[in-house]
Amino acid sequence: MNAIRASLVAQRARHLGPRMLSSSSSTAPRRPDRTRASPQGNIGPSALSAHQVFAPLAKNRPVFKISKPITVIREPQQFYRDLLHGIKHARRRICLSSLYIGSDETQLISALDRALEQNPALQLCVLLDCLRGTRTDATGMSSAALLSPLVARFGAERVQVAMYHTPALSGLSKQAWPQRYNEAFGLQHIKAYVFDDDVIVSGANLSRDYFTNRQDRYMRIPDRQFTDYFAGLIATISQFSFRVLADDRASRYRLQMAPSVADPTREPRAFIREANERMAEFLQRAELEHAVEAGAVSEHDTLAIPTVQMRQLGITQDEAHMAEFFDLVNTFARSHGCRSLMASAYFNFSDQYKRSVLDSASRWDLLVASPQANGFYTAKGISQFIPDMYSIIEHEFVRAASARARGDISIEEYARAGWTFHGKGVWCYLNQKLPQLTMIGSPNYGYRSIYRDLEAQVTVILGSAQLQTDIHQEALGLLSHSKIVSQDELQQRARGSPLWLHGLKPFIMKKM
Repeated sequence: MNAIRASLVAQRARHLGPRMLSSSSSTAPRRPDRTRASPQGNIGPSALSAHQVFAPLAKNRPVFKISKPITVIREPQQFYRDLLHGIKHARRRICLSSLYIGSDETQLISALDRALEQNPALQLCVLLDCLRGTRTDATGMSSAALLSPLVARFGAERVQVAMYHTPALSGLSKQAWPQRYNEAFGLQHIKAYVFDDDVIVSGANLSRDYFTNRQDRYMRIPDRQFTDYFAGLIATISQFSFRVLADDRASRYRLQMAPSVADPTREPRAFIREANERMAEFLQRAELEHAVEAGAVSEHDTLAIPTVQMRQLGITQDEAHMAEFFDLVNTFARSHGCRSLMASAYFNFSDQYKRSVLDSASRWDLLVASPQANGFYTAKGISQFIPDMYSIIEHEFVRAASARARGDISIEEYARAGWTFHGKGVWCYLNQKLPQLTMIGSPNYGYRSIYRDLEAQVTVILGSAQLQTDIHQEALGLLSHSKIVSQDELQQRARGSPLWLHGLKPFIMKKM
């Protein structure tokens, strides 16, 4: 293990110089010492396992022991190959949950078509967002139109395409807001891809850039019960979503809500009540069926704890989970020291998460997209200024950290020529050698992740040294394309931004 550690630190130092994972370097910037052992001297970082430290996260939540090896996928091209492999070899079920499917993803649709044709017992369910999934491109194509021929060919019993619609956009508001802009009210944002008894948990959507040069995170977990959970989650949300049905008219599809469920665009309050009841029932059942006794867990067990956030529907499981995580890290760091890395596609962390980082005794690195790696960098109209807005928010945060003398908090920006960054998650290094915990999923940890969108992520407590190394190398790979951004640089960017952009900051922070 020491040899692995030495190799990884050397690799990090070669690529990046003295940063998060190389504090022993004599050239590292001086930071407050938060890594000393307990004053009592009899409890060090190695005396407590991650399973003990994070045991409260497993209470009142479903917990899955993962016995088979978890695969950490590093590149978008491999993610796409794994998707096609999963489709080709699935025999019972394929469940795809994404924000949307790119309207030009004909190869992916052809793979689904072949799989359904060759395996008569195969069931396909797809869950997308209704607003994004029905948004048309220049040719008039949309995710819904792309999928409707599968429904027409194989029937609605074998192919179920569901489109979740937020209840926050209804009545006259729905008519007033045009496509794209209406998506600010709330989206189905969960990304999980089920193939029989395997599931790929990710933050990536199903479109060409996510398969080529848009960096995200991806983890394949081969466990039937855990996969059943995500298949059940997708099925439950689909129950209160519009169904895509084939239509002979030019539109090629029509949307229909189940007769037993209120239409969110007409009866939003009734819809919220019914959706909440269905989700609460699903989560309670999952918690009861997959509870793990504390004494039944060893430090060599890898545990997966899925959480969901649907505040518009009254579900705040992940919000509570994250608050507890920050508290546990802070408590541990005060006595033993701790390092944590948190990534998001955008520097738009919610106020509570920013406060938690600033108040924490842990060291924190925040990894986000550089302006050039931001998906909005080449956008037109007002959207082209969104990267500038994130720089303004970054600058304000760095000033707040500086005011607290938090030199152990840094912002790193992903900058890779020709690539954009969409990665998100957490890596927690309790003993500062290899990570003991990671979080992966759809949340960007911003305002809308908490208050507007449907989100799901998985907390993985890492019991295997090999998995710890794999997760560590994943972090190193992302950081190898990043650089620490200074307060002076951010100040220059903020000063170069249009003055009116500062006035729009509160609105954009809650919509993006």
